[in-house]
Amino acid sequence: MKTRTDTLLAQCILRAARAHVEDELVAGRDPHITANRRELLRASWKSTRVGANAASLTIEWALALDGLNADDLSIAAFGDYSSDSIRTVYRRLVDFRRCWPEYETPNELARIVLAESRLRKSRISPQLELVLPA
Repeated sequence: MKTRTDTLLAQCILRAARAHVEDELVAGRDPHITANRRELLRASWKSTRVGANAASLTIEWALALDGLNADDLSIAAFGDYSSDSIRTVYRRLVDFRRCWPEYETPNELARIVLAESRLRKSRISPQLELVLPA
């Protein structure tokens, strides 16, 4: 059985789309009524934006782990490394947690990205093919 790989960016966008659909259903949308073109475009734009923000934060977190030669970073330590204010880091974590609600911070995903980039001797990038948790 072949292990399925995907890019971090694609996984984040798909997870953001799923979160958007779940939010719509919780808000009372009837799942049996097909969305119109405008709703589909809005959903795809929002999912792409949220997913790209989550992937970007994960990649930056991996770069911080690599730069500081650490296994885990606190939110404050990442803010210091990235020169972002702590409030900005928390705002960015909102999009990350929409895509990856099972994680408090990107530490685990960043370690996966970092390990895979080292294994392949390639740059840390959101286009890197990864085996990610489902």
